[in-house]
Amino acid sequence: MNPMLTIRIASVAALAVVTVSSADVPFTPLADFGFGGSVYDVSATGAVVGVLRTSAGQSVPAVWSSASAVPVALPTGGRGGFASAINSNGEVAGQTFAEFGSGGTPTVWRNGVRVQLPDLGGGGDARDINEAGVVVGYVYSGGGLRAARWVNDVLEVLPIPAFGEPGDSLWSIAESINSSGVITGNVRVAWDSTGQAGSDSVALRWDNGNVSIATNQGLETKGVSVDNIGNVLLNGYFGATSAPAVSRANGAFSVLPGIPGVWTIRATAMSRTGIVCGYFLTSDPVTGYPRWKGVAWANGADSTTATTLELPAGMAWAFPWGAGSNGIVIGEISDGQSGLSIPGYWAVPVTPASVQSNAVNGAAGQTVTLEAVSRRASSPNVGSSVTVTVNGVRVGQGVTNAAGIMRMSYAIPASVQGSQLSVRYTDESGASATSAINIAPGCAAADLNCDGSVNGTDLGIMLGQWGTNGAADLNRDGVVSGQDLGQLLGSWKA
Repeated sequence: MNPMLTIRIASVAALAVVTVSSADVPFTPLADFGFGGSVYDVSATGAVVGVLRTSAGQSVPAVWSSASAVPVALPTGGRGGFASAINSNGEVAGQTFAEFGSGGTPTVWRNGVRVQLPDLGGGGDARDINEAGVVVGYVYSGGGLRAARWVNDVLEVLPIPAFGEPGDSLWSIAESINSSGVITGNVRVAWDSTGQAGSDSVALRWDNGNVSIATNQGLETKGVSVDNIGNVLLNGYFGATSAPAVSRANGAFSVLPGIPGVWTIRATAMSRTGIVCGYFLTSDPVTGYPRWKGVAWANGADSTTATTLELPAGMAWAFPWGAGSNGIVIGEISDGQSGLSIPGYWAVPVTPASVQSNAVNGAAGQTVTLEAVSRRASSPNVGSSVTVTVNGVRVGQGVTNAAGIMRMSYAIPASVQGSQLSVRYTDESGASATSAINIAPGCAAADLNCDGSVNGTDLGIMLGQWGTNGAADLNRDGVVSGQDLGQLLGSWKA
C-alpha cells in the first residue's frame, strides 16, 4: 500500500445513518429502439444522451430532445459507440468504437456531425463536456490511460501529482468538468513494480493548470463529479464503510448520509448544482436475492436524508448514471435475466431554481450590458452557466459570480428595426427569464453612448474599439479606423 495513503485514514466522522424517504421516487421509462439501452446525462434544456441497442445488435450513441421524445442515433461511421455527456448547446461527448478490437476514439457530436478528437495514437474516451464546449476524458498511451482535456478540439494531457512507488504503472482519468473549467478524476496504480494488479487510487482536482489531491481523507478515493462551486464528489473507503463523500472547495469534507443496514454505496454523478445520485446493494424482501437499487441526495453535501429510487416489480437492478440540475436522475433498470436494460429516469423533488433579469436601454449600434441573477431558493447559483438568446437567436453565455449574477456585453445591431428586442436567459437547471432591450430612437451614429452629445466620451469608446468591427465602425466597412474618426470629429458637439 502506498505510504501516503496509510496516513489518510484521518479521523472521518462516522458515516451518518439517517431515515430514508418514506416512498421511492417512481421510475419512468424512455423510448428506445425496442432492444434496450441506458442513459448517462441530461442537459439544462432537458435533452438526454446515452446508448441504445439496434435490431442488428449494435450499440449506438443516442440523443433524446426531451423525456417524451423518440431517440435519434448519432453517426459513428457504422462502428457504434456511446454518448456520455451533453451541454445546453447540444454538444455531445462520448466514444466511437474502434473498427476492430476493443476501445475506441474520443468523439464530439455538434449539430449531429461527428468530430473525432485527437489522441496519442491509441484512442481514448470523452467523458464530459461543459457549457463552454471543453471536453475531458482520457487517452491511451504506452498501454495505460492518461487524463486528458480538449480545448477547441486540441488535446492536452493533464499532469498528475507524485503517487505510488517507484516502478508502479499509473493510470489517470479525468471524469468531470464544471462551467468554470475545474476538473476532477483520479490517478491509480494499475500494476505495482512486481507486476501485481494494484488498487491504490486517489481523487484529483485540476484547477487553472494546477493539479492537487482532492482530499486527505479515506482510502482508495476516486473523483466522480465536480459541481459549479468546485465541490468534488468522490467514492472511497471511510472506516468500515464504502461510501460517497464530498470534498468542498473551501477544504471541508463530509461523507454523505447513508442507509440503515447498508455498508456499500457508490455515487455515480453529481449535477452542476450539487444533486448526487448512486446505487447500493440490498436484497429482495421476499426471496432474499440480491438487488441493486438507486439512491439520490437532493441537497448534495448538505443533505440530511437519502432518497431511494424505485426498483419496479420484476426488476433486479437499477443503476442511476446521471443527475440534472432540475432533479432529473437518469439511468437504467433490468430484470437481470433477459440481458436487456430499460433506459429511463426518476424525477427527484428539489428546490426549484429561478432566474431574474431586468430590461436595459440602448440604441442601434450601442453595446449594452445584459445581466441576470440565478438562484435556488434564496441562495445564489454560483458558477452556473447562463445562456442568452436575443429574439430567439443564441448570442452567448456567461458564468455567474459569487452573488449568482451573470453579466455579458451585447452589441445592438446598427440595422435593428423596431423599439424592442426580446432577451431570454436560461441557467443550467433549465430555469429561465425573459426581459427586453428597449431601443432608444434618434441617436446620432457618432453618439456611441447615446447621451445626446458627440464628445470625448464617444472618442474614448472609438479608440477602445480601434481596429475591430465594433459599434464605432460608423461607415460599416468592417473596421474602426481613421475614416470613422473623421466622421466622429465631423459630428462633434458638446
